[in-house]
Amino acid sequence: MKAVYVHVPFCRDICAYCDFTRCRYHAGLADQWLIAVERELQEKLAQVSVETVYIGGGTPSALNSRQLEQLLKLLAPYTTQVQEYTMEANVESLDEVKMKLLKRYGVNRISLGVQSLQPVLLSIIGRRHTREEVVERIRQLHQYGIHNISIDLIYGLPQQTMEMWQDDLQDIVQHFQISHISLYALTIEEHSQFGRDGVENIDADVETDMYLYAVSYLKKHGFIQYEISNFAKPNAASLHNQMYWNYEDFCGIGCGASGKSGHIRYDNTRNLHTYLQKGSCPDIIELSRQDEMFEMLMMALRMKQGMSLSLFRERFAADFETIYSAPLQKNIANGMLQVKDDHVRTTEEGMLLLHDVLVDFLSEETL
Repeated sequence: MKAVYVHVPFCRDICAYCDFTRCRYHAGLADQWLIAVERELQEKLAQVSVETVYIGGGTPSALNSRQLEQLLKLLAPYTTQVQEYTMEANVESLDEVKMKLLKRYGVNRISLGVQSLQPVLLSIIGRRHTREEVVERIRQLHQYGIHNISIDLIYGLPQQTMEMWQDDLQDIVQHFQISHISLYALTIEEHSQFGRDGVENIDADVETDMYLYAVSYLKKHGFIQYEISNFAKPNAASLHNQMYWNYEDFCGIGCGASGKSGHIRYDNTRNLHTYLQKGSCPDIIELSRQDEMFEMLMMALRMKQGMSLSLFRERFAADFETIYSAPLQKNIANGMLQVKDDHVRTTEEGMLLLHDVLVDFLSEETL
């Protein structure tokens, strides 16, 4: 097992767009959660040393400093050979005490949930930080020796204009000392505040234009697109997330976490009280050979490099171009896919229409 994901379900505030497993921070519940996490780590990892760790949420920085240190101590036996150790954080709840702890325990990458720099948009989505606070957190992280910093941005927000989006990207690229940017289109989830309020997505063409502008602008300023939503300076692509996209096994810890081991994929319970009382209680899915072939393709086509045909052959003792001949040739002819240098990958148009491309392969009945 090379990769571990730890899901921290607690948030100080609930964002209007969020439908991840999350709940309002409560110190007593967080203490109980840490006990349950320790138990799950012992059950699933034993003394395995991993290459990447990703602490996500929720909001991991919502934990108080004592609880954060306890979590980092629990993970310490597994991080002796870690190459990339990431924690998500919100600007509002990441203070200097926590930064010192992160540095001490070997965390070497921070993903800041910025989402926007526009005050009106931050108010709409329920976030409290300001642009100046983002700049200050980034400065402090560098001061404490954590230089690999990523930020998340959302496009397609209610009342967001193209001018706002362009202003944010230009401001970030020109003034923020970061090495990675993740861009996500707003999805209206049924159980989020936006979903309950009946908020509707902005015009699809405007959303696409926002994405295309970002791809072009970031490329001009040294951010290499290596995945549909992710852009990095040289040597700053996320190692952990590439584990997912390369269809490697990974261990999921915490309520709401998912994992994959061989032919098994599992989803831990999303119910915090169930997790505290009974453990992970995972839903277990046994993947068929056909499932695994499709999932490997689905994940790999998110990356600019695409899927290695030789790796597919090695994993499944099968030739991709033979098995998927019909949908492959259709999408090559339509200008959506290309086969080059032992990889199948999307064209620029194919990446925009990736869902439609994958549907062709999902419906293939030849396996």
